[in-house]
Amino acid sequence: MLGGTGMLAGCAQRLVERGWQVVLPSRTRPLMADEGPGRAARAAISRGHRPTWVKADWTKPAALASEVEYELAGRPVNLLVAWVHDSYREGVLRAVRHLLAEGAPVVEVHTCAPVPDPVLPNPTQQVLLGHFAHDAAQRTSRAVLDAVERALEGRAPSLHHEDAR
Repeated sequence: MLGGTGMLAGCAQRLVERGWQVVLPSRTRPLMADEGPGRAARAAISRGHRPTWVKADWTKPAALASEVEYELAGRPVNLLVAWVHDSYREGVLRAVRHLLAEGAPVVEVHTCAPVPDPVLPNPTQQVLLGHFAHDAAQRTSRAVLDAVERALEGRAPSLHHEDAR
């Protein structure tokens, strides 16, 4: 995941519970993550207990991709969930492209329209979040998890609008 803290913390936790190895590049260490960037945390993550945190400096996408690659220890990324600020989005997604398994689905999260075209050639589900008056984190995680399910089922790439209605 790129940006898997805050509003996407619930989504990250659900993926871990489902047995996914989750690497969370973010500016701050989420409470659910290991002590990372934690070389010793690999044993815990391999059992699916906790996501691995990588400190993200979005202005340095190559360094971010390198840290993620180190934590993955050569394993390819089979699913990418990305919520990256527009000003860093293209650079970050291009930097991590080489880490993706062939055909690995991508889920991109956006908060503003118009939603840009996907950067990566991989099949991409896009989620445009509306304004949630209450339970925002829970509703956001649910909306993104729905997009993850569509991606893993191999559904055609599309844009999904999620709001408080």
